[in-house]
Amino acid sequence: MKRIHSKDDIVQVGLDIILSKGFSATGVEAILKQANVPKGSFYNFFPSKEEFGLAIIDKYVAEVGEHFHTIFTDESLPPLERVKKSFESRISRFEGHDCTKGCLIGNLSLELSDQYESVRERLEQALQGWAKSVSRLLLQAQKEKTIPEDLDPEMLAENLISAFQGALLRSKVKKSSDPLKNFIHLYFDRFLAQKEEG
Repeated sequence: MKRIHSKDDIVQVGLDIILSKGFSATGVEAILKQANVPKGSFYNFFPSKEEFGLAIIDKYVAEVGEHFHTIFTDESLPPLERVKKSFESRISRFEGHDCTKGCLIGNLSLELSDQYESVRERLEQALQGWAKSVSRLLLQAQKEKTIPEDLDPEMLAENLISAFQGALLRSKVKKSSDPLKNFIHLYFDRFLAQKEEG
């Protein structure tokens, strides 16, 4: 078995396990075994499992943020289409995992928000950052008159993310991406779709 030496490698192994099994159900021993590192090495990098959780959130946010950045900055698409595509890309990922795992931010928000204040704060930062990126595009869409001018872009961004996370939770329980597809249809094909002026 290949020996993993770097902190980043250990975080990646932990991220993969926790995304599947959850934080509380994942013991340090399981991570050590998968990463093939001694317990001493783990605690040299992470004073506690809570610190390890924060590192996992940071890695996940960086990976997803990089993916979103590619979509959000694609000027070949109108702003609203970029927002839609960003959600569709997460749906495709969910489907690629047979409708399991979901979003680490959503998963840990449910599991840990009441247990670790530092984790709750880090999750809130992640969600705020996501909402900020989406709201910038929605503001552009508003300036281009593709969404109604009386909508608050920040409120809409927050609501889109909340609705997406709720649909994702429902999809995990249902083991089907239908609730997520309904989310896309209702928001982007119905609620935010502008009728042609005749």
